[in-house]
Amino acid sequence: MKRIIVPVDFSPYSENAFLTASKIAAKGDASITCVNAITSELDWKHLSEAEKAKYTEIVDLEAEAKGKLKEFIATHKVKNTPIEAVVEVGMPAQVLVDLAERQKADLIVIGAYGKGYESGKFIGSTTQKVMREANCPVLAVKKVLDGRAMKKMVFASLFNEASRPAFTRMKPLIKTIGASVYFLFINTPDKFTDSARAETLMRNYASGQEDLIIHRHIYNHEEAEKGIVAYASEQNAGIIAIASNVRKSSASYQIGVTDTVLFKSDIPVLSVKFE
Repeated sequence: MKRIIVPVDFSPYSENAFLTASKIAAKGDASITCVNAITSELDWKHLSEAEKAKYTEIVDLEAEAKGKLKEFIATHKVKNTPIEAVVEVGMPAQVLVDLAERQKADLIVIGAYGKGYESGKFIGSTTQKVMREANCPVLAVKKVLDGRAMKKMVFASLFNEASRPAFTRMKPLIKTIGASVYFLFINTPDKFTDSARAETLMRNYASGQEDLIIHRHIYNHEEAEKGIVAYASEQNAGIIAIASNVRKSSASYQIGVTDTVLFKSDIPVLSVKFE
């Protein structure tokens, strides 16, 4: 794992994301890019300097953000971890996704909420969009990742072959933090699979993953999301991982399951999309 992107909007949740990224980076040799996005629908990068000067409010916000981000990094120094500051103008989710592509990021760590969060509200729209659109894994957090609990990751899936590439993209993080992986198959009344079939699916899925420590579990619950959260809580897991299909498919968890698990739990949620 070489590059971790962290959006910083100076909210408590973005600070928790940064502190989580710092813990992960300390396990390996990753660098961190802290990015602050000035929200605008303008195609800022392609405007001339003369045209930009007409938008004095954005110019002022950009200058202020650069100063605040520099101060944030100075007060959150991480030993032996290079940290880069980036301020860009654009729609926050797109800024993050594009930056992750340019920097070939291995991971985005993002707060579940941003500025202006009100208790009881669903997860932030930027977080939802990033989980849907980013090609790299996205770790969404409410609280700072527990350094001891991170050694246990629950991977909830229906274990179809289409999701295998997404799981492979999780492996750099799994290996960096030295986590054991708990394969979790949730059986619900409306989508029930007999235990022998579920065991076969998980066993086949684990084939070729001998470099990882993998445990297999079947868990019965009335709802998939609640079952994932309940099992992860019982196991004191540090991370819940889900490979989600952006499109509807009965052979996979949809992205909405990932959103709901994040909303219902304080455990960090690792999301990787697959088509």
